[in-house]
Amino acid sequence: MREIQLRARAGLRAGRGRWLVPPWIAPAFGFSALVLVPWVAFLIFTLPRNYSANHWKVAWAGFDLGLATAMVATAIAVGRRSPFAEVAAAVTGTLLVCDAWFDVLTSRTTGEVMQAGLEAVLIELPLAAVCFWIATNLARAVEVARPFLQAAGFRIEGHRLVPPEDAGVSAPSD
Repeated sequence: MREIQLRARAGLRAGRGRWLVPPWIAPAFGFSALVLVPWVAFLIFTLPRNYSANHWKVAWAGFDLGLATAMVATAIAVGRRSPFAEVAAAVTGTLLVCDAWFDVLTSRTTGEVMQAGLEAVLIELPLAAVCFWIATNLARAVEVARPFLQAAGFRIEGHRLVPPEDAGVSAPSD
C-alpha cells in the first residue's frame, strides 16, 4: 500500500519552501471534528421535535439556486478542462448529498417521504456519485503527473505551475 503524503515535497511547496497548506490545518480540522461529537449529542437531546421556520421557501430556493450554480460551475469547469473542475465537482456532489438528506428528513407525509426517497435514490445520489468520481479521477491524474512534472523541472510559484526556464514555454495568461 502506498504511503499517504501529508506534506508536500520541497519542489511542491509554494515559493521559498512554504507549505501549500500549513501543517496546523490537519490537527485543527481533527480537533473540530472531535468537538462536534458532544455538540451533536447536545443537539439530539435539546432540540425540539418540531420547529417552524419563517423563511422556509427562501431557504430551500436559495439552497437549490446554490446547487444549480455549483452544477453550472462543474459543467463549465469540466468542459473547459479547468483545474477547478475537481473542486467544483466535489462541491456539487456534497450539495447533492445534503439535498437528498434534507429532502427526505424534512418531508412530512408518507407520500412526500416516498417522493423524496425516490428522487434521492434515482437522481441526487447517482449524480453525487458521478461528481465524486470526477473529483477523484482528476485528483488521481494530478498525483500521477506530479513526479513527471517535477522531474521535468516544473515548479509551483504563486499557486501557478511554472515550466522550467529552459523549456522555451511561457506560462499561460489569465
